Amino acid sequence: MVSNKFFLFRRTDPIGSDKRFSEGGTDIPILGIPANQIAFITAGRGSVTLTFNAAGMYETSELFIGDSIEKTNVSISCKEGSELKLIEKIILFASRSDGKTIMKFDAVEERAAFDDVVISNVTDIKAKIKSQPTERISQKISTGDAANRFRNVIGGINFGSRDNKPFLDYNHELLTGADDDTLTLWRNSGTGSSAYNLANHTGTVTVQTEATALATGLSKTCAQFAANAFLNIPSVTIEDDYTIYFAIGDPGVGTNSFGVLFGDDDGETLGFSSEGYNSLFTMRHAGLSGKPFEVDANTDENGSVRYAFPDKSRTTEIGSRQFCYIFVIRRDKDFNVYLHNHEGEIVAFVPAFTEKSTSKVVTKIKSKPTEKSKGIYEKTTTPITSKVTAGSSNRTDGNLLLEQLGSSDENITSSFSGTLARFGVIKRDIGDGNASQLAKDLYELYKPNL
Repeated sequence: MVSNKFFLFRRTDPIGSDKRFSEGGTDIPILGIPANQIAFITAGRGSVTLTFNAAGMYETSELFIGDSIEKTNVSISCKEGSELKLIEKIILFASRSDGKTIMKFDAVEERAAFDDVVISNVTDIKAKIKSQPTERISQKISTGDAANRFRNVIGGINFGSRDNKPFLDYNHELLTGADDDTLTLWRNSGTGSSAYNLANHTGTVTVQTEATALATGLSKTCAQFAANAFLNIPSVTIEDDYTIYFAIGDPGVGTNSFGVLFGDDDGETLGFSSEGYNSLFTMRHAGLSGKPFEVDANTDENGSVRYAFPDKSRTTEIGSRQFCYIFVIRRDKDFNVYLHNHEGEIVAFVPAFTEKSTSKVVTKIKSKPTEKSKGIYEKTTTPITSKVTAGSSNRTDGNLLLEQLGSSDENITSSFSGTLARFGVIKRDIGDGNASQLAKDLYELYKPNL
């Protein structure tokens, strides 16, 4: 195939730093690949997948027996019944020495080189560039050799490496209490060990075993928080980057939000949602008193994927609407904040706004009328910069201080009131790819068994 031709894929506009890996195909916003690197092309109903040679970060790797790193592949949606036709057009483009040199698939502008392509939203393009080895038999991420196979697995989730293991991990396996009775102990499975076990709580927190948890959309044992309840976490402080993950159940038909899930005793740290507002991602950190940042996840602002939560439809049957909700929150070293949903997609992005930033206020000033303006005052704008303070709104910095699970500042009016099967904190940003995979793995573990 001709070497001076390229495929150009744009899934979204870039968010945050450059990304070079994507385990699930959701993390790379823009990708260009030479057409002569095509290894083969396959099709499924309504989609075509291009697999490429030598298009990943690593050319050779030392792997365990039975493990391989998958070749880079890109899937694009197409009209059902047009799969063969589209493959023929791609082959013709790649093999001809004349004609266009770039074949573009653009989900942002909703344009593609061929009419057969369906590219109306971000989910119509998935570009997978693997960094983690896959077990060829199971087709799952490798857990290592026999000696290391379970060292990075906690509560049914493979965290991939020792560095990515959580400091806090409250999961279904170590939740103590009889069905519908008061929770007596929730042991920490993370590296913080038993010093961070949860035993003390305010209000009513009960245990729902698998038989009753299913009604709220979770397949595993979970904790049920009453509207006025929270658990006390032995104080944990994280200064810079971090990753938070959790699995929560259906809040009930007509409920607008999940409320405050975590925070500190002073009410400075709080997240991740707000009572009475659907699809709202909000957080603030310790040492700050300004208004928390608030982002509507049900928009594509800043290149994120639209995602509405919770599902407020009148349908009550499990399987007909979403009942199990997975979220992963990441703050990177630059203090950008990301929210991933159960599909691994970034559904909210909050650009860094820190003590080192400048706050800009735009003032409108009327200028004198000119002959050209015919007596009409023209408006000009003048930006005024001000220093960022602890009281500034929308800041993304400050320490993550965790002392309560289910509330913040004993705020029982807007506290979390639902079911929680898992809550964990990793003392580092595990990155887009790992976060995306973690979210999907958690969903597979906790979604209802239909």
